[in-house]
Amino acid sequence: MNCNAQVKHNKELIEQSQAELKQDFEYFFSDCLINKDCNECITNLISKAKDEYHSYLIGDALYNIDYKKSFELHKSAIKKHPNELSFILKYAIENHRIEKYKTAIKHYKKYKKVRENDFRVDVWLSECYLNLGNYKKAIEHWKKANHSKNHIGIDKAIYIIHGQTDQIKKRSDLILKTQSKDSKSAYELIFLDMNWELDWWNNNIQEYFLEKDINTVKNTFGKDSKEYVQLSAYNKIKHLSKKPNTKDSIKIVLSDSKLILENNKMPINGKVTSDLLRISFINKLLDEKQFFENRGQEMIELADKHKDEELLNIYAYLEAVSTGHVSEKTDKKGWNEYLSEKFAISYFIGLADKNKHDNPDLTKALNDFPNSSKIHWVKLNCAKIEGKEIKTDLIEVLKKEFKTLGSDQSKYSYGLKNYFYLLENEI
Repeated sequence: MNCNAQVKHNKELIEQSQAELKQDFEYFFSDCLINKDCNECITNLISKAKDEYHSYLIGDALYNIDYKKSFELHKSAIKKHPNELSFILKYAIENHRIEKYKTAIKHYKKYKKVRENDFRVDVWLSECYLNLGNYKKAIEHWKKANHSKNHIGIDKAIYIIHGQTDQIKKRSDLILKTQSKDSKSAYELIFLDMNWELDWWNNNIQEYFLEKDINTVKNTFGKDSKEYVQLSAYNKIKHLSKKPNTKDSIKIVLSDSKLILENNKMPINGKVTSDLLRISFINKLLDEKQFFENRGQEMIELADKHKDEELLNIYAYLEAVSTGHVSEKTDKKGWNEYLSEKFAISYFIGLADKNKHDNPDLTKALNDFPNSSKIHWVKLNCAKIEGKEIKTDLIEVLKKEFKTLGSDQSKYSYGLKNYFYLLENEI
Protein backbone atom coordinates (compact mmCIF):
# COMPACT_ATOMS: atom_id res chain seq x y z
CA MET A 1 0.00 0.00 0.00
CA ASN A 2 1.35 3.43 -0.97
CA CYS A 3 1.89 5.48 2.19
CA ASN A 4 1.82 8.67 0.14
CA ALA A 5 -1.65 7.98 -1.24
CA GLN A 6 -4.48 10.30 -0.33
CA VAL A 7 -6.07 9.77 3.07
CA LYS A 8 -9.63 8.51 2.70
CA HIS A 9 -12.50 7.46 4.91
CA ASN A 10 -14.02 4.31 3.42
CA LYS A 11 -17.37 4.54 5.16
CA GLU A 12 -18.98 1.93 2.93
CA LEU A 13 -16.34 -0.69 3.68
CA ILE A 14 -16.61 -0.03 7.41
CA GLU A 15 -20.40 -0.35 7.31
CA GLN A 16 -20.12 -3.53 5.26
CA SER A 17 -17.69 -4.99 7.79
CA GLN A 18 -19.98 -4.00 10.65
CA ALA A 19 -22.79 -5.94 8.98
CA GLU A 20 -20.52 -8.95 8.45
CA LEU A 21 -19.49 -8.98 12.11
CA LYS A 22 -22.89 -8.16 13.58
CA GLN A 23 -23.69 -11.67 14.79
CA ASP A 24 -20.17 -12.16 16.14
CA PHE A 25 -20.43 -8.95 18.17
CA GLU A 26 -23.89 -9.87 19.44
CA TYR A 27 -22.62 -13.24 20.62
CA PHE A 28 -19.51 -11.68 22.17
CA PHE A 29 -21.33 -9.02 24.19
CA SER A 30 -24.70 -10.68 24.87
CA ASP A 31 -23.66 -14.26 25.51
CA CYS A 32 -19.96 -15.08 25.63
CA LEU A 33 -18.80 -12.38 28.05
CA ILE A 34 -21.69 -13.19 30.37
CA ASN A 35 -21.27 -16.94 30.45
CA LYS A 36 -17.65 -17.73 29.59
CA ASP A 37 -14.12 -16.71 30.48
CA CYS A 38 -13.33 -13.38 28.86
CA ASN A 39 -9.97 -14.53 27.46
CA GLU A 40 -11.72 -17.34 25.60
CA CYS A 41 -14.27 -14.84 24.27
CA ILE A 42 -11.56 -12.42 23.15
CA THR A 43 -9.63 -15.14 21.34
CA ASN A 44 -12.78 -16.32 19.61
CA LEU A 45 -13.74 -12.81 18.49
CA ILE A 46 -10.27 -12.06 17.13
CA SER A 47 -10.42 -15.24 15.06
CA LYS A 48 -13.35 -13.74 13.14
CA ALA A 49 -11.18 -11.03 11.58
CA LYS A 50 -10.90 -11.66 7.84
CA ASP A 51 -9.32 -8.38 6.76
CA GLU A 52 -8.03 -5.06 8.06
CA TYR A 53 -11.53 -3.59 8.41
CA HIS A 54 -12.57 -6.51 10.58
CA SER A 55 -9.41 -6.06 12.66
CA TYR A 56 -10.17 -2.37 13.09
CA LEU A 57 -13.73 -3.00 14.28
CA ILE A 58 -12.77 -5.85 16.59
CA GLY A 59 -10.00 -3.65 17.98
CA ASP A 60 -12.64 -1.02 18.73
CA ALA A 61 -14.77 -3.63 20.50
CA LEU A 62 -11.81 -4.63 22.66
CA TYR A 63 -10.56 -1.09 23.32
CA ASN A 64 -12.01 -0.96 26.85
CA ILE A 65 -11.57 -4.68 27.50
CA ASP A 66 -8.05 -5.73 26.46
CA TYR A 67 -5.77 -2.82 25.59
CA LYS A 68 -2.93 -5.05 24.38
CA LYS A 69 -5.09 -6.96 21.91
CA SER A 70 -6.80 -3.74 20.86
CA PHE A 71 -3.42 -2.18 20.08
CA GLU A 72 -2.29 -5.20 18.06
CA LEU A 73 -5.47 -5.21 15.98
CA HIS A 74 -5.35 -1.50 15.20
CA LYS A 75 -1.65 -1.78 14.39
CA SER A 76 -2.29 -4.63 11.96
CA ALA A 77 -5.13 -2.68 10.33
CA ILE A 78 -3.09 0.46 9.67
CA LYS A 79 -0.14 -1.60 8.48
CA LYS A 80 -2.32 -2.97 5.68
CA HIS A 81 -4.09 0.30 4.96
CA PRO A 82 -2.05 3.27 6.26
CA ASN A 83 -4.26 5.89 4.63
CA GLU A 84 -7.64 4.88 6.03
CA LEU A 85 -8.74 7.85 8.13
CA SER A 86 -10.43 5.80 10.86
CA PHE A 87 -7.36 3.58 11.21
CA ILE A 88 -5.10 6.61 11.51
CA LEU A 89 -7.08 8.14 14.37
CA LYS A 90 -7.44 4.94 16.34
CA TYR A 91 -3.77 4.07 15.93
CA ALA A 92 -2.87 7.53 17.21
CA ILE A 93 -5.11 7.01 20.24
CA GLU A 94 -3.64 3.57 20.89
CA ASN A 95 -0.09 4.95 20.87
CA HIS A 96 -1.10 7.88 23.04
CA ARG A 97 -2.59 5.52 25.60
CA ILE A 98 0.68 3.60 25.95
CA GLU A 99 2.69 6.85 26.05
CA LYS A 100 4.28 6.56 22.61
CA TYR A 101 3.75 10.26 22.15
CA LYS A 102 5.85 10.86 19.03
CA THR A 103 4.03 8.17 17.05
CA ALA A 104 0.71 9.45 18.36
CA ILE A 105 1.50 13.03 17.28
CA LYS A 106 2.49 11.89 13.79
CA HIS A 107 -0.86 10.18 13.26
CA TYR A 108 -2.95 12.83 15.00
CA LYS A 109 -1.47 15.44 12.65
CA LYS A 110 -2.17 13.24 9.64
CA TYR A 111 -5.78 12.81 10.75
CA LYS A 112 -6.19 16.51 11.52
CA LYS A 113 -5.27 17.48 7.97
CA VAL A 114 -8.58 15.92 6.96
CA ARG A 115 -10.63 16.58 10.10
CA GLU A 116 -9.21 19.94 11.12
CA ASN A 117 -12.25 20.88 13.26
CA ASP A 118 -12.07 17.83 15.55
CA PHE A 119 -11.20 19.64 18.79
CA ARG A 120 -10.54 16.34 20.56
CA VAL A 121 -7.34 15.95 18.57
CA ASP A 122 -6.12 19.27 19.94
CA VAL A 123 -6.73 17.98 23.47
CA TRP A 124 -4.78 14.82 22.72
CA LEU A 125 -1.97 16.69 20.96
CA SER A 126 -1.75 19.03 23.93
CA GLU A 127 -1.08 16.15 26.31
CA CYS A 128 1.41 14.52 23.96
CA TYR A 129 3.41 17.72 23.54
CA LEU A 130 3.26 18.36 27.28
CA ASN A 131 4.86 14.99 27.99
CA LEU A 132 7.54 15.61 25.36
CA GLY A 133 8.48 18.94 26.94
CA ASN A 134 7.13 21.14 24.15
CA TYR A 135 5.09 23.38 26.41
CA LYS A 136 4.36 26.09 23.85
CA LYS A 137 2.81 23.52 21.52
CA ALA A 138 0.89 22.02 24.44
CA ILE A 139 -0.59 25.42 25.28
CA GLU A 140 -1.29 26.17 21.63
CA HIS A 141 -3.35 23.02 21.12
CA TRP A 142 -5.09 23.35 24.48
CA LYS A 143 -6.28 26.81 23.48
CA LYS A 144 -7.40 25.51 20.07
CA ALA A 145 -9.58 22.93 21.82
CA ASN A 146 -11.64 25.88 23.17
CA HIS A 147 -12.51 24.74 26.67
CA SER A 148 -15.22 27.33 27.23
CA LYS A 149 -17.14 25.93 24.24
CA ASN A 150 -16.17 22.26 24.34
CA HIS A 151 -15.52 21.44 28.01
CA ILE A 152 -17.83 18.40 28.09
CA GLY A 153 -16.29 16.97 24.94
CA ILE A 154 -12.82 17.66 26.33
CA ASP A 155 -13.64 15.71 29.49
CA LYS A 156 -14.81 12.78 27.38
CA ALA A 157 -11.76 12.97 25.12
CA ILE A 158 -9.49 12.66 28.15
CA TYR A 159 -11.50 9.67 29.37
CA ILE A 160 -11.03 7.95 26.00
CA ILE A 161 -7.28 7.90 26.67
CA HIS A 162 -7.23 7.31 30.41
CA GLY A 163 -10.45 5.47 31.29
CA GLN A 164 -10.18 2.08 32.93
CA THR A 165 -9.99 -1.07 30.83
CA ASP A 166 -9.95 -3.85 33.40
CA GLN A 167 -13.56 -4.44 34.43
CA ILE A 168 -14.37 -7.38 32.14
CA LYS A 169 -11.14 -9.18 32.95
CA LYS A 170 -11.51 -8.38 36.62
CA ARG A 171 -14.97 -9.94 36.58
CA SER A 172 -13.63 -13.14 35.00
CA ASP A 173 -10.87 -13.37 37.61
CA LEU A 174 -13.35 -12.79 40.44
CA ILE A 175 -15.68 -15.49 39.10
CA LEU A 176 -12.86 -18.05 39.18
CA LYS A 177 -11.91 -17.06 42.73
CA THR A 178 -15.55 -17.10 43.84
CA GLN A 179 -15.97 -20.59 42.42
CA SER A 180 -12.97 -21.55 44.55
CA LYS A 181 -14.98 -20.38 47.58
CA ASP A 182 -13.06 -17.17 48.14
CA SER A 183 -15.53 -15.11 50.15
CA LYS A 184 -13.87 -11.73 49.56
CA SER A 185 -14.00 -12.26 45.80
CA ALA A 186 -17.72 -13.02 45.94
CA TYR A 187 -18.41 -9.63 47.52
CA GLU A 188 -16.10 -7.86 45.08
CA LEU A 189 -17.79 -9.61 42.15
CA ILE A 190 -21.32 -8.58 43.05
CA PHE A 191 -20.26 -5.04 43.94
CA LEU A 192 -18.56 -4.75 40.55
CA ASP A 193 -21.70 -5.91 38.73
CA MET A 194 -23.85 -3.46 40.65
CA ASN A 195 -21.55 -0.46 40.27
CA TRP A 196 -20.24 -0.89 36.74
CA GLU A 197 -18.31 2.14 35.54
CA LEU A 198 -19.53 3.40 32.18
CA ASP A 199 -17.19 6.38 32.39
CA TRP A 200 -15.86 8.68 35.11
CA TRP A 201 -19.29 10.24 35.57
CA ASN A 202 -21.74 7.37 35.22
CA ASN A 203 -22.22 3.82 36.41
CA ASN A 204 -25.04 1.31 36.28
CA ILE A 205 -26.07 -2.18 37.30
CA GLN A 206 -25.02 -4.82 34.78
CA GLU A 207 -28.15 -6.91 35.10
CA TYR A 208 -27.06 -9.81 32.87
CA PHE A 209 -23.76 -10.16 34.71
CA LEU A 210 -25.50 -9.80 38.06
CA GLU A 211 -28.09 -12.50 37.39
CA LYS A 212 -25.37 -14.94 36.38
CA ASP A 213 -22.98 -14.03 39.19
CA ILE A 214 -25.47 -14.01 42.06
CA ASN A 215 -26.36 -17.57 41.04
CA THR A 216 -22.67 -18.45 41.05
CA VAL A 217 -22.46 -17.22 44.66
CA LYS A 218 -25.57 -19.22 45.55
CA ASN A 219 -24.33 -22.41 43.88
CA THR A 220 -20.84 -22.08 45.35
CA PHE A 221 -21.60 -21.12 48.95
CA GLY A 222 -25.20 -22.34 49.34
CA LYS A 223 -28.50 -20.49 49.59
CA ASP A 224 -28.26 -20.20 53.39
CA SER A 225 -24.66 -19.02 53.40
CA LYS A 226 -23.65 -15.65 54.82
CA GLU A 227 -22.29 -14.67 51.41
CA TYR A 228 -25.47 -15.39 49.48
CA VAL A 229 -27.85 -14.01 52.13
CA GLN A 230 -25.95 -10.74 52.44
CA LEU A 231 -25.29 -10.26 48.74
CA SER A 232 -28.83 -11.10 47.65
CA ALA A 233 -30.03 -8.59 50.26
CA TYR A 234 -27.63 -6.00 48.84
CA ASN A 235 -28.99 -6.76 45.38
CA LYS A 236 -32.58 -6.14 46.52
CA ILE A 237 -31.71 -3.00 48.47
CA LYS A 238 -29.66 -1.48 45.66
CA HIS A 239 -32.55 -1.91 43.24
CA LEU A 240 -35.06 -0.59 45.78
CA SER A 241 -32.90 2.47 46.40
CA LYS A 242 -33.36 3.54 42.79
CA LYS A 243 -37.14 3.72 43.23
CA PRO A 244 -39.19 6.31 45.16
CA ASN A 245 -40.80 5.65 48.54
CA THR A 246 -39.02 2.40 49.32
CA LYS A 247 -37.78 3.20 52.84
CA ASP A 248 -39.98 0.60 54.54
CA SER A 249 -39.10 -2.09 52.00
CA ILE A 250 -35.39 -1.42 52.46
CA LYS A 251 -35.80 -1.66 56.22
CA ILE A 252 -37.57 -5.01 55.90
CA VAL A 253 -34.80 -6.46 53.72
CA LEU A 254 -32.09 -5.27 56.13
CA SER A 255 -33.98 -6.68 59.11
CA ASP A 256 -34.80 -10.01 57.45
CA SER A 257 -31.19 -10.51 56.44
CA LYS A 258 -29.93 -9.37 59.86
CA LEU A 259 -27.75 -6.64 58.42
CA ILE A 260 -26.61 -3.38 60.08
CA LEU A 261 -29.88 -2.27 61.72
CA GLU A 262 -30.44 -3.03 65.42
CA ASN A 263 -26.73 -3.64 65.90
CA ASN A 264 -26.67 -6.47 63.37
CA LYS A 265 -23.51 -7.43 61.51
CA MET A 266 -21.96 -5.41 58.72
CA PRO A 267 -20.75 -7.22 55.59
CA ILE A 268 -17.01 -7.90 55.59
CA ASN A 269 -16.62 -5.99 52.34
CA GLY A 270 -16.19 -2.26 52.84
CA LYS A 271 -17.63 -1.26 49.47
CA VAL A 272 -20.84 -3.20 50.05
CA THR A 273 -21.07 -1.94 53.63
CA SER A 274 -20.47 1.63 52.50
CA ASP A 275 -23.22 1.42 49.90
CA LEU A 276 -25.68 -0.10 52.37
CA LEU A 277 -24.88 2.54 54.98
CA ARG A 278 -25.22 5.32 52.41
CA ILE A 279 -28.67 4.02 51.49
CA SER A 280 -29.59 3.66 55.17
CA PHE A 281 -28.49 7.21 56.01
CA ILE A 282 -30.30 8.71 53.01
CA ASN A 283 -33.50 6.93 54.02
CA LYS A 284 -33.11 7.99 57.67
CA LEU A 285 -32.95 4.40 58.85
CA LEU A 286 -29.78 5.30 60.73
CA ASP A 287 -28.32 8.50 62.15
CA GLU A 288 -24.67 9.13 61.24
CA LYS A 289 -23.61 10.60 64.58
CA GLN A 290 -25.33 7.95 66.64
CA PHE A 291 -23.95 5.18 64.44
CA PHE A 292 -20.44 6.57 64.85
CA GLU A 293 -20.83 6.78 68.61
CA ASN A 294 -22.21 3.26 68.92
CA ARG A 295 -20.23 1.39 66.28
CA GLY A 296 -17.26 3.52 65.27
CA GLN A 297 -14.76 1.38 67.15
CA GLU A 298 -16.27 -1.74 65.62
CA MET A 299 -15.68 -0.28 62.17
CA ILE A 300 -12.02 0.38 62.93
CA GLU A 301 -11.58 -3.18 64.19
CA LEU A 302 -13.36 -4.63 61.16
CA ALA A 303 -11.25 -2.49 58.82
CA ASP A 304 -8.04 -3.64 60.51
CA LYS A 305 -9.11 -7.27 60.52
CA HIS A 306 -9.77 -7.32 56.77
CA LYS A 307 -7.34 -4.53 55.81
CA ASP A 308 -10.24 -2.90 53.99
CA GLU A 309 -9.63 0.72 53.02
CA GLU A 310 -13.30 1.38 52.34
CA LEU A 311 -14.32 0.36 55.86
CA LEU A 312 -11.80 2.85 57.23
CA ASN A 313 -13.13 5.41 54.77
CA ILE A 314 -16.63 4.97 56.20
CA TYR A 315 -15.21 5.52 59.67
CA ALA A 316 -13.49 8.70 58.49
CA TYR A 317 -16.70 10.00 56.92
CA LEU A 318 -18.66 9.37 60.11
CA GLU A 319 -15.88 10.92 62.19
CA ALA A 320 -16.06 14.07 60.05
CA VAL A 321 -19.85 14.23 60.37
CA SER A 322 -19.65 13.78 64.13
CA THR A 323 -16.64 15.95 64.99
CA GLY A 324 -16.38 18.33 62.05
CA HIS A 325 -13.12 16.89 60.73
CA VAL A 326 -11.14 13.72 60.13
CA SER A 327 -8.48 13.36 62.80
CA GLU A 328 -4.80 13.36 61.93
CA LYS A 329 -4.58 9.92 63.56
CA THR A 330 -7.17 8.50 61.16
CA ASP A 331 -5.54 10.13 58.13
CA LYS A 332 -2.10 8.81 59.05
CA LYS A 333 -3.52 5.36 59.69
CA GLY A 334 -5.19 5.29 56.27
CA TRP A 335 -2.10 6.60 54.54
CA ASN A 336 0.62 4.58 56.25
CA GLU A 337 -1.18 1.34 57.11
CA TYR A 338 -3.61 1.12 54.19
CA LEU A 339 -1.50 2.97 51.59
CA SER A 340 -4.54 5.05 50.68
CA GLU A 341 -4.16 8.17 48.57
CA LYS A 342 -7.48 9.51 49.90
CA PHE A 343 -6.15 9.61 53.44
CA ALA A 344 -2.84 11.16 52.40
CA ILE A 345 -4.75 13.94 50.62
CA SER A 346 -7.00 14.41 53.65
CA TYR A 347 -3.92 14.65 55.89
CA PHE A 348 -2.45 17.52 53.88
CA ILE A 349 -5.81 19.28 53.64
CA GLY A 350 -5.92 19.08 57.42
CA LEU A 351 -2.50 20.68 57.72
CA ALA A 352 -3.80 23.72 55.80
CA ASP A 353 -1.33 26.62 56.12
CA LYS A 354 1.13 24.41 58.02
CA ASN A 355 2.04 22.73 54.72
CA LYS A 356 5.59 23.44 53.55
CA HIS A 357 7.20 22.83 50.16
CA ASP A 358 10.12 20.92 51.68
CA ASN A 359 8.02 18.92 54.16
CA PRO A 360 9.47 15.36 54.27
CA ASP A 361 5.93 14.00 54.63
CA LEU A 362 5.00 15.66 51.34
CA THR A 363 8.03 14.13 49.63
CA LYS A 364 7.04 10.72 51.00
CA ALA A 365 3.46 11.15 49.79
CA LEU A 366 4.62 12.00 46.28
CA ASN A 367 6.76 8.86 46.29
CA ASP A 368 3.86 6.78 47.62
CA PHE A 369 1.35 8.22 45.13
CA PRO A 370 3.34 9.39 42.10
CA ASN A 371 0.23 9.91 39.92
CA SER A 372 -1.69 12.05 42.40
CA SER A 373 -2.36 15.50 40.97
CA LYS A 374 -4.00 16.55 44.25
CA ILE A 375 -0.94 15.81 46.36
CA HIS A 376 1.37 17.45 43.85
CA TRP A 377 -0.96 20.45 43.86
CA VAL A 378 -0.17 20.83 47.58
CA LYS A 379 3.52 21.07 46.70
CA LEU A 380 2.75 23.52 43.89
CA ASN A 381 0.64 25.68 46.17
CA CYS A 382 3.38 25.73 48.79
CA ALA A 383 5.91 26.81 46.17
CA LYS A 384 3.63 29.64 45.12
CA ILE A 385 2.98 30.80 48.70
CA GLU A 386 6.66 30.58 49.62
CA GLY A 387 7.74 32.53 46.54
CA LYS A 388 9.58 29.61 44.97
CA GLU A 389 9.80 28.74 41.28
CA ILE A 390 6.58 26.95 40.33
CA LYS A 391 7.11 25.86 36.72
CA THR A 392 8.54 22.42 37.51
CA ASP A 393 5.78 21.50 39.94
CA LEU A 394 3.12 23.02 37.69
CA ILE A 395 4.16 20.85 34.75
CA GLU A 396 4.08 17.74 36.92
CA VAL A 397 0.60 18.64 38.17
CA LEU A 398 -0.55 19.16 34.58
CA LYS A 399 0.77 15.77 33.48
CA LYS A 400 -0.97 14.02 36.35
CA GLU A 401 -4.17 16.00 35.95
CA PHE A 402 -4.45 14.95 32.31
CA LYS A 403 -4.41 11.30 33.38
CA THR A 404 -6.97 11.55 36.16
CA LEU A 405 -8.81 14.90 36.25
CA GLY A 406 -8.18 14.29 39.93
CA SER A 407 -8.17 17.91 41.11
CA ASP A 408 -11.89 18.23 40.48
CA GLN A 409 -14.20 16.19 42.69
CA SER A 410 -16.60 15.76 39.77
CA LYS A 411 -13.77 14.86 37.38
CA TYR A 412 -14.21 17.84 35.11
CA SER A 413 -11.36 19.57 33.30
CA TYR A 414 -11.68 23.02 34.88
CA GLY A 415 -8.60 22.39 37.01
CA LEU A 416 -6.67 21.52 33.87
CA LYS A 417 -7.83 24.76 32.29
CA ASN A 418 -6.57 26.76 35.28
CA TYR A 419 -3.21 25.01 35.27
CA PHE A 420 -2.73 25.78 31.58
CA TYR A 421 -3.49 29.43 32.30
CA LEU A 422 -0.76 29.40 34.96
CA LEU A 423 1.66 27.62 32.63
CA GLU A 424 1.12 30.19 29.88
CA ASN A 425 2.15 32.90 32.32
CA GLU A 426 5.27 30.93 33.27
CA ILE A 427 6.54 30.26 29.73
